[in-house]
Formats: sequence, structure tokens, C-alpha cells
Amino acid sequence: MYRAPASQSGAPGIVMLIVLIWAAIYLAGCTDLLTDPGFEEIQSTADLQVEMATDPDLTASLIEDVSSSMSANMTAAAAAEISTADSLFAEARDELTRGDHQRVRSLGDQARDALGRALASGRDRSSLDDFTDRIRDTRRQLAASDTTDFDRPSDLKRDIDNLLDQTTDALDRGDYVTAGKRVIDAHRLTDRSRVRRHDADPERGARLVVAMAEQAVALANRILNGTVTSVRQQHLLDTAARLAAASAEAYRNGHFRRAIVMGHKAVTVSLMAVIRPDRATDDRIRAITDVATSEFRFLVEVARAELEAARIALEGTANEYFEKLLKRAFAAFESGVEHLKNGHPRGIQLIWRAGVVGAVIAN
Repeated sequence: MYRAPASQSGAPGIVMLIVLIWAAIYLAGCTDLLTDPGFEEIQSTADLQVEMATDPDLTASLIEDVSSSMSANMTAAAAAEISTADSLFAEARDELTRGDHQRVRSLGDQARDALGRALASGRDRSSLDDFTDRIRDTRRQLAASDTTDFDRPSDLKRDIDNLLDQTTDALDRGDYVTAGKRVIDAHRLTDRSRVRRHDADPERGARLVVAMAEQAVALANRILNGTVTSVRQQHLLDTAARLAAASAEAYRNGHFRRAIVMGHKAVTVSLMAVIRPDRATDDRIRAITDVATSEFRFLVEVARAELEAARIALEGTANEYFEKLLKRAFAAFESGVEHLKNGHPRGIQLIWRAGVVGAVIAN
């Protein structure tokens, strides 16, 4: 039975505490996880690998995401790998101050590998599957030309396509460690793209994304209220709530880029909970796109209602920013409906995000 997630005000700290305890059990003498040293800017460099290994917002978001998403699937081995990755990222930041970029790239790769092993070391494959599904959702979003939230979306789509092919091949071989490494690479690139998109005004971008995360979680819970949810669905709901809480906390602390990354993750995971009692493959999404299917119709009508409520809320106001957001949301919604009617799963992301934006404006 559906259960609304508990208050998440202290969720990020609690999740990391769980990781620490597990790691301590697994590795004798393991010390506390290293944390963000507190600096807001990294050395200017065109080296993508150096940036992803040392940017404190990107690395902290990735560690938090893996920790939170694996909370119900955590093992001592996975916790130890997460702890190792956090330490390696911290070491990479130290090496950056010494100008040793080759060492920095090596440490970043080692941290990536540790997180890939963590995903492969859960009690079952669910964490690895969830991370892979979230990248497939991103690919659908890009394929639907919903590129507002991304920097250099064409490059990102090309890289994600390549990494997902490698992930799928590794999964088919039963090589879960390699699959984990490749999907972590895809998440790192996606996170960076979303952050860079808001470089001009990260605070404004974060304010919107934090609100979207909050409304996405609320919308998912409202849709599923009174329904019978699977254990996996409930885990996704709880994970989305934790990610949204982490996004809000990062915003309050002035970590706007981190808030952007975590907020977008919460929006995606909320959708996964709504449409995936088990795992939603493209075939399953196609199966619910018939307008006569209640599951599809209900999701569309919820999004449509949120957009209409937003339109009414803006009547008589002069909020140009929200008016532009709503115009784009209506266009995305209609495009999403057409995509689904034509049998393209990519439409589901457009409809969901449009409804979430409508909820932000209406509330």
C-alpha cells in the first residue's frame, strides 16, 4: 500500500551516516568520509575529466545520489566503495592545487570506477537498473528535443548513446561492474551539462529547479495516493524525496549548482515511480500510450490540469518570466502527447516536466 515519504529535512546527513556505518563494518579502521572542502570555484581548465573529478558540486552530488539511491540496497562492500570514491575525489582536488592534471584525471577515473563497483555490489541489481533507466529517460528527453535544461545537448546525446550502448552490452554479458562504470560516466556528463546550462545565473536556475523537485515529489505522491505500490515504487518515491530535500538544502547553503543537479534528479526519479511499478522499458511505455488506456489518460489529465491551474494563476499578473515558462510548458505538453500518440516513449518526459512546471507556477 502507498505510504507518503517521511519528512526528509535531515535525509542527506542520515544517508551518509548509514554509508559510514556500513563502510566501517566492511573496512577495519575506515575513517569518516571526506567532505567538500568548502571552496566554490575550481581552477579554470578546458579539461573535462579534470573538471568532473574536482568540481565540488558535481562530485558531492554524485556521491549523495549513489548513497541515497542505494539506501535500501546497501551492502558493506557498496558503502566501502562509496567511501573510497569520496576520498579519491577529495584527493583529486588536492592534486589540482599542485597542477598535476594527469594525476587528477587518474584519481577521477578511480573514483568513477569505485562508484560503478558500488552500483554492482548492491543486494540485487535494482540500483544499477535504476541508474541506467534514469539515463534512458534523459536520452528520451533529448530525443524529444526537450533541450532547455542542457548545455551542448547534441554532444550530450551522442555521448549518452555511446555509453548506453556500452552499458547494455556489459549488462547482457553479466559484467555489472563495467556497466556500473559506464552508467556513472553518463550521469557525470549529464550533471555537468545541466550545471553549465545555468552558468550565467545559477541562483535563478536553482530556484526554479528546487521548486520543480518539490512539486514533482508532491505530484507523484498525489497520483499514487490510494493505490497499491510495489516495494520498488515506494523506494523510488522515497529516493525522490531525499533528492529533493538535498536540492533544497544545497540551495539554502548557497550551493546553487549542486541544487540544480539534485533537483533534476528528483524530477526524473519521481516520474520513474509513477510509471514503473516494476521497470518501464520502452515497450511498456508504448503499451500505455493508447489514449484509451487509463494509466496514460490519467497522467496526461493531471499534467493538463496543472497547466490550466498555472494559466489561471497568471491571469491579471505581469510575471514575464513565468509567462514564458508556461508557454514553453504548454508547447512541450502538446508535443509530448503527439509523441505518445505516434508510439514514441520520449513523450512521457515532455508531459511530466510540463505538468511539474505548471504545478510550480500554480503554487
